[in-house]
Amino acid sequence: MTTKLEAINTMLSCIGQSPLNTLDGTKSYFTISAEKILNDEIKRIQLQGWDFNSEDNYPLVPNTDNEIVVPSNLIMINLPSCLRNRYVVRNGKLYDKQEHSFKINKTLYASVVFSLEFEELPEVAKEYAKMSAAYKFVKRELGSEKACAYTQEDLSEARIALEQHELEIGDYTMIPDMYNGNIRSFI
Repeated sequence: MTTKLEAINTMLSCIGQSPLNTLDGTKSYFTISAEKILNDEIKRIQLQGWDFNSEDNYPLVPNTDNEIVVPSNLIMINLPSCLRNRYVVRNGKLYDKQEHSFKINKTLYASVVFSLEFEELPEVAKEYAKMSAAYKFVKRELGSEKACAYTQEDLSEARIALEQHELEIGDYTMIPDMYNGNIRSFI
């Protein structure tokens, strides 16, 4: 299992820096930069919504004050189309634009995307985040396309592996869920 320390060490090695033993303590400019870029890439990648960080029909339950507090790691909420323009997230809570209030007295169900910590990601997502961050890190710190050339191939391979993993575990189909098995002929 790839750790965040290993990912950052990979990034540092791409620019000829020595590896770290820990992420604790005083950090160099390059370590701080690598860690920030890795964290940004982890979030950016997850915004796409993959099977590992998405849930359908997720209950958004009002608390005792009849307010729906949105979990802090929730990065996307997709309500059913009949509710989509009614509710928005404001100050970490769902806001009812129609009633002009945070008071919501019923459970709402939505498709959601969570932002997971690096350690919670499947290995293929960690690898893609590591390669994507390494590519951007080299470009920013060295400013050279030539220096990035060898990591671009690794990045492409990691993206393909993540997409293949998604197709394998995502249980995707081109036949809609509402398909009932009846096929009509127009002949």
